[in-house]
Amino acid sequence: MKAILLTAPKQLLLTDLPRPELAGGQVRVRVRKVGVCGSDYSSIAGKLPFTRFPIVVGHEASGEILESAAQGWQPGERVLLHPILCRRDEDVFARGEVHHSDSTEVLGVVSRNGAYAEEVVVEDYMLRRMTDAMDFETAAMVEPVAVSVRAFQLGKPRGGDRVLVFGAGNIGLILVQVARALGAGQVVVTDISPERLALARALGVDEAIDVREDYPAARLEKQFDMVIDGVGTNDTVNKALAACVRGGRIVVYGVPAGDINYPLKVAFSKDVTLATSRLYNSNFDVAIRLVAEGRLRLTGIITHRVTLDQAPALLLNLIDGKEKAIKVMIST
Repeated sequence: MKAILLTAPKQLLLTDLPRPELAGGQVRVRVRKVGVCGSDYSSIAGKLPFTRFPIVVGHEASGEILESAAQGWQPGERVLLHPILCRRDEDVFARGEVHHSDSTEVLGVVSRNGAYAEEVVVEDYMLRRMTDAMDFETAAMVEPVAVSVRAFQLGKPRGGDRVLVFGAGNIGLILVQVARALGAGQVVVTDISPERLALARALGVDEAIDVREDYPAARLEKQFDMVIDGVGTNDTVNKALAACVRGGRIVVYGVPAGDINYPLKVAFSKDVTLATSRLYNSNFDVAIRLVAEGRLRLTGIITHRVTLDQAPALLLNLIDGKEKAIKVMIST
C-alpha cells in the first residue's frame, strides 16, 4: 500500500509498505481523507518528544472498512477514527477515560502507523460510524472538533457566557464555532495572523483582535466568563487571569513549552478556576452531532487539499515557513 513514512525529522518518504496483519479485535480501514494536525507538524519537525521513527503519521481520518476481525463492524461501513490507543484491561478504559492511561498514545506517533496511507489498521474501539449527512472530508474533521468540544466543556459553560479565545489556528477557528453552537453569548478571538483573523470574522466571531503590536489589556480586563488559551505561555495564562471576571474559568489546551508561573493569590481573590485540556475521552457524540447537523463551517478553514503524492513537499514547505496554511486535507 502507498504511504508517507517519516523516517527521521523532516524526512518524509512516499513509499509502498506491506499491508499490516489483522489481529482479533482489529479492523482494516481504507483511508479516504486525513487532516493534518498541529501535532503532526511537530512530529515531522522532530519537536514532539513522543514520536518514534520510522512512523506513518496521521490521526484525523475517515474511510471505509475493508476487512474486520472484530464483532459489530462490517466491510463497506463508512467510519471515522477516534485515534487514541489504550490497553483494554485498564479501569480507565472501562470508564471511557482512554486519555488518562499510562498506556495512552495517539495513532501515528509511537507504536502504530497512522493514516497518511491508503490503509490503516485500528482497534475496534477506535471506530465511530459516519452519519448519512457526513462526507469523508467533514468526518475527518470530527477529531479536531472533539478537541474543541472538550476544551469548551471543561470551562463549565453557562448559557450566554462571554468567551475569549487566544489563538485562531485550525483548533481556535473550530473552537469559536463550537462555543457559539454550545451557547456562548459573545465570542472574541486574538491572533497575530491577519489572514486567520479575517477568517474568524467570516465565521461569525463578535471581535477578532490583532495582537501583533499590542494586546488591549485594559479593555479586556474583567470582561469574560471563560478564557480558552490555545497558546499556553506564561504571558497568555496571566492575561487570561486578568481577562476573567470573578468566578471565571480558564482552560489551557495549547501545549506549554515550559513551566507557567501562575499567580495563585490573584486567582484565589477572583475565585478563578484553571483547567487543562489534553486530548479527550472516548465520547465523540457531541462532536459528531455538531458536524452531522451542519452547525460548524469546517470546510471553510481548509486552505489546502492535496494527494498523498503531493503532501510531503507541501508539509515540508509549511514547516520551513515557505508557505502558509490553516488546515491541510489529504486525499488518499
